[in-house]
Amino acid sequence: MNAVRRIVSRVAIALSLGAAMPAGAQLSDDEAANSLSGQPSLTLAPAAAAGAGGNAFIIAAGPANGLGYAMAGAMCTVYNVVADPDTPTCLVRATTGSEENLALMADRYVDFAVVQSDRQYFAYSGQADYAGEDAIEDLRAVFSFGILPLHVLLSPLSSAVTLRDLESGRVGLGPLGSSQRTLSQAALFASEVAISKMEYVEEGKLPVQLDGLCNGRLDAVIFPTVLPSQSAEIALTECGARLAPLASDGIEVLVDSNPFFEPIVIPAEAYNSSEAVETIGLAVTLVTREDVPHGRVIELLQSAYSDFEFFKSMHPALQFLDQEAALRAGLVAPQHRGLQQYLEVQAQYSDVDTLD
Repeated sequence: MNAVRRIVSRVAIALSLGAAMPAGAQLSDDEAANSLSGQPSLTLAPAAAAGAGGNAFIIAAGPANGLGYAMAGAMCTVYNVVADPDTPTCLVRATTGSEENLALMADRYVDFAVVQSDRQYFAYSGQADYAGEDAIEDLRAVFSFGILPLHVLLSPLSSAVTLRDLESGRVGLGPLGSSQRTLSQAALFASEVAISKMEYVEEGKLPVQLDGLCNGRLDAVIFPTVLPSQSAEIALTECGARLAPLASDGIEVLVDSNPFFEPIVIPAEAYNSSEAVETIGLAVTLVTREDVPHGRVIELLQSAYSDFEFFKSMHPALQFLDQEAALRAGLVAPQHRGLQQYLEVQAQYSDVDTLD
């Protein structure tokens, strides 16, 4: 175990190399299939945010074809339906991703930002790109849209069962510097698998990797994506690929040592498989500043929870979102006092406990 802990201690450094990736960058060919097509939200031009007045507020969301933008659109949709459908006050701004979202929020051009849990952690704790004076100390957590689970797909021709069986294999890990490569490397390091000993590493785009999996050129492909993933479903149903569990002592240490990782179970019904699969992932979260009024945060939460099934219907990636997990998963920065008050009230009338 000590050897595993030494390996895992390098994970934060490895993750910092990929921290500048946009929030939806790892979705690749799933982006279009999971976009918020047709949902009533307003996209602002970059220069328009500072001019938003009245009761309007803005969520910096990420690329318009990415998951973060879709999640912000879902939140704004339910908020505007509850508040006043004729006069939308929750607005969505398209950006390049988590890094820009945090910068806009910190500089008060917007009040809310959609960010991955690793970026949230680095920004608040002053690590990676946010070291020293760049730390966002007034960053506060609000909501979790869910976790992007790391999928380990094994070829039907491969005898591999776990990550440790892939050390001499042919594996799709994606380009250096990509979110896919960074997260895959973290899981492999934690499982004591040396990438340097692999026979071949595929660095092409995800469709190329999955094609290699289906035609027998690769033994496995490791990638984070939405749940359910159209790409994973095709590989599982049409190519006979298998989902491998990501469970070991090293993975447990990885999660314990890096609070931005979340354990997650891919339910059997996600891909009509025979059993659930354990894995880990990063959460897509909503954050704000400490000075944003607590009433606004409470209103956002109440709008989502007033009809949680309606909120989940806004996007396929919300399908497996759990009500309690939405107030916990990936929220590594301190809770905004609006979230704290909402939890205190909920604890009195439901089974949702106040979180530390």
